[in-house]
Amino acid sequence: MAPDRPAGAAFERGHPDPHASSSRPARQAESLSAPTSQVALPAHLESPARAGGGAGAHNGRSGAFSEGDEMLFDRAESKRHRPRDFARRMVATGIGLGLVAFLGARAAAAAESADYPARPIRVIVGFAPGGSADLTARALGQKMAELLGQPVVVDNRAGASGIIGTDLAARATPDGYTLLEATMTTHGIGPNLYKKLPYDPIGSFAPIALMVRIPLVLFAHASVPASSLKQLIAHLKANPAKYRYASAGNGSPPHLAAELFKLKAGVELLHVPYKGTGAAVPDVVAGQIHFMIDGPPPFLGHVKAGRLRALATANAKRLAQLPDVPTFGEQGLDGMEAGLWYGMLAPKGTPRAIVDRLNAAINQALRDPDVIARFTAASIEVVGGTPEELGRYVAAEIKRWGEVARAAKIQIE
Repeated sequence: MAPDRPAGAAFERGHPDPHASSSRPARQAESLSAPTSQVALPAHLESPARAGGGAGAHNGRSGAFSEGDEMLFDRAESKRHRPRDFARRMVATGIGLGLVAFLGARAAAAAESADYPARPIRVIVGFAPGGSADLTARALGQKMAELLGQPVVVDNRAGASGIIGTDLAARATPDGYTLLEATMTTHGIGPNLYKKLPYDPIGSFAPIALMVRIPLVLFAHASVPASSLKQLIAHLKANPAKYRYASAGNGSPPHLAAELFKLKAGVELLHVPYKGTGAAVPDVVAGQIHFMIDGPPPFLGHVKAGRLRALATANAKRLAQLPDVPTFGEQGLDGMEAGLWYGMLAPKGTPRAIVDRLNAAINQALRDPDVIARFTAASIEVVGGTPEELGRYVAAEIKRWGEVARAAKIQIE
């Protein structure tokens, strides 16, 4: 395509083609012998020297260009600006297309968010059915379904301490239809025990809401000669490494909580890991294992029957189910607050409008009297809150349990 030359084109149309055969020889001769008519340089192109007719005058002519000079100058200017103008046009076109794409994506996301949810929502739970994580997700999911008008389906993806399910959620499309129930294991302890995770526990997710907590309790077999935390610590110090504690497995919350107790109290205990709390309870009740720090539900019946003693609650306040059991802090051992917790996350990039919609539904479900009664009966504390609060909570949990794991030299390859 020929370059645009408005000034030059207009000039050439009014003057003879220098390369064409001429039918006007006299005019040509005149142009060779007579002085050429002079055309003033446009003001915006005229240099100070030329405008003044001084040292910068062209071909010795003062203050003006000839017709031929003007034509050559115009062509040179057109060629000089051609690459720059082309680049500018390309940049402008790119910016325009980018803006159109951006606005289109924003409009599509806004429209999708406005219609959300339009189909069932999947909540991935990284643990087997029947546990506290599964029961919490199902109880809240049922109420959320009523509020959102779409089914909320729990998808159990157990394995590798929740890593399998967490990775699946991290890779899901960030459209609000795949969520993850985060736990103390997946987003508190796990990131400190495994050298390489296939996801970033913070960066791969968008926080929605912290849902509930289950404060841990120190349970001891009735044969242990201690009826208070103070007596227990004194007895353990007098008998180092003679007593055993159970956990739900290496790197599990009961394991880290017991290691925290050892560090805070300055005592020595032997660790016996089991494959889950359910597998450990019978041996604790039988006295083969002396202690366990875990959530209350599996132990309450045995406490009432006198087979076990609840010596301290790892919470800021006493539990409704164990009102006579003081907290660790009340008994002089600070910094022992620990609890299983469950929060809701979405894959990173989920639109904020969808996050806010889910947050509102979760908080509303947590205020429902039936939900509160159901959780309270299971020693589960209702929490709730904003996405930002959950984000800060997860970061603090990772930091805290990392310190415990390093002090206790716990790591899982």
